[in-house]
Formats: sequence, C-alpha cells, structure tokens
Amino acid sequence: MPHRKIRPLLAALVMISAAGLSAPTPVDAADNNDAIGKMEGTWPDWLPRAEQCPADSMPANAGAPAFSIEGCSAAAEQCLDRCRAGNASDCYAAALVVQRMIKTGPLSDALFLRACKLGVASGCTNVAASMEDSGDYACPNRTYELACGRDDPWACTMMGFHLIKGIGVEKNNDRARRFLAKSCRFGDTDEACAKAKAFLKEIGD
Repeated sequence: MPHRKIRPLLAALVMISAAGLSAPTPVDAADNNDAIGKMEGTWPDWLPRAEQCPADSMPANAGAPAFSIEGCSAAAEQCLDRCRAGNASDCYAAALVVQRMIKTGPLSDALFLRACKLGVASGCTNVAASMEDSGDYACPNRTYELACGRDDPWACTMMGFHLIKGIGVEKNNDRARRFLAKSCRFGDTDEACAKAKAFLKEIGD
C-alpha cells in the first residue's frame, strides 16, 4: 500500500491508541465543553503554541506517563488546572480528552507539547505526528528517534515505518528493524506493536 495512504492512518493511530477513551456522561460532557471552550477562546499564556519541534523540548528523562483518562474526562477544568501547575500526566490526559471531544488541532497539540516539555515522551510523538501534515518530515523523524530512545513504542513504530518507506529519510531496512524491535513495550495487543510486527513481516523479519 502506498505510504500516502498508510502515513495519515498511522499518524491518526498515534493520536488515539493510548487513550482507550470512553465518552464522558452528558453532564460531564457539558462541563468539559465549557472548560475546553473557555481555554480555546482565551488561550492562556502558560500553554505553548505547538510551533517548535518537540525534539527540542524533550527532556533527557522523558518517559511514559501514568495518566487517568476517566479522571480527566470527569473533571476537565481541574485536570487543566493541574496541567497548568506542571502535572505532566494531566496535560497528556487533557490532550486526549480534547481530541475526543473536539478533534486533533491546535489545543490538543499544545497540551501534548506541554506534556512533552514536562517529560512525557509520547506527548512529543503526538505533536510530531500532527506536524507531518506540513510535508516536512525532518522534525518528526528527529522527534521519533529521540522518543523511541526514551521507550515510546509509537515513536519506534513511526520511525521504523519512515525508514522502510524512505519518508524524509533514506530507506534502511536494517535500521528500521532496530526501531521496530522496540515497539512492543506494552505487549502484543498494543496497536504500535501490531503495526510494527506487520512492517517487520513486510520487509522480512
């Protein structure tokens, strides 16, 4: 399948696969819409615009977040307040809630970038995946490589895929195998792992 079809699908999967997100109750949805709409309308000064390459914001100790989608869905305003105070996991959870309630866009990317800056490697990966829409893959590839080194499975899968297809980087199946070999940190049922295994099969693992 040509990469023009696969790549947007992969980028979309990066955005949603970590969520396991169930919709909030109608009351929660109304409250969340108010909190999210207020933030989107005023754009607080503590929330960065996702304009810089996440690779340049990723701390050396970045890793996997321990986050609660349910908790953030039930009380978005409090979740956003904790994000403002510097809670990386709540920034990441809030970004996923925004994605589900609105869609991937400037607000979710900004929350992912704040999570990235606070040490959530998969936040960096999500911003990079969104940046692929520009057609410039230098920043995404640099981000995926760094985030894979910090054990983010989707970053490893994305970088491996780009190396197989030559997306913004020279084709190199050997390097791709090394990245894809790190995609199953969360087990075989994880979407990043399943995609990695499919790519390995494609090139002969």
